[in-house]
Amino acid sequence: MYDPKALNRPKPKALAGARSTTPKTAAISGPVRSQDLIRERAYQLYERRGGQDGHALQDWLMAEKQILDQHR
Repeated sequence: MYDPKALNRPKPKALAGARSTTPKTAAISGPVRSQDLIRERAYQLYERRGGQDGHALQDWLMAEKQILDQHR
């Protein structure tokens, strides 16, 4: 059972120096943030075209290229 108070308890001495094997949040936030930026840019391209449907893939690919080129 999950105990939120357990997070504030001191670690047993045997575990105090042990390194965590859990991946850091920063390691997964990069790709997630990139997708958010691409999504926002693709929507801007959609709006620039006047909201015309049928170009979602082209918008996504163009946005992806623009965002990735910006961060190189």
